[in-house]
Amino acid sequence: MPSMAMNMDPRSHYEVLGVEPAASPEQLERAYRFCLDLYGDSSLATYSLLDPQETREARARVEEAYGVLRDPGKRRDYDQTNGFERPAAPPTHPVDTGGSVVALSEPVTGAALRRFRESKGISLREISLRSKVGVRFLEYIEQERHPLLPAPVYLRGFLQEYARVLGLDPRGTADAYMALLPPGS
Repeated sequence: MPSMAMNMDPRSHYEVLGVEPAASPEQLERAYRFCLDLYGDSSLATYSLLDPQETREARARVEEAYGVLRDPGKRRDYDQTNGFERPAAPPTHPVDTGGSVVALSEPVTGAALRRFRESKGISLREISLRSKVGVRFLEYIEQERHPLLPAPVYLRGFLQEYARVLGLDPRGTADAYMALLPPGS
């Protein structure tokens, strides 16, 4: 059972997880996993700093924070009650209608991706900022500079993030691009 000290913790759920109020569900998940590792039974980072009871309390506070923030309804209520105003999510390009995503009507090559991106007026820098994928890797993807592309597991993730920002089907786009790579790439 959590101690009274934990219930009086003045930190917000966001502070407990170490994220901003505008954090995405993916950022919340990463922060939650990080905190679980940090306060784990075998964590060297907290072993000499916290006694076992303090570790359990910290872990319980992380669980409580994540339990509220991962649920959109609970998070909205928490934000309103505690004065957190999250900015509206920036619109995605193209504007998503009915939750559908766009699929390219041509083979998914670097040139096709570039044409689609340019038709939407989105820069590689904007994609990089929104996806956290470096501009140079985005350039390599569009230029099909195969020897400079990262390992397939990373490339697939980069392609999915690129597609997500553009409103394309992430999995379909990545699969189609990867299928056209020369063997050994």
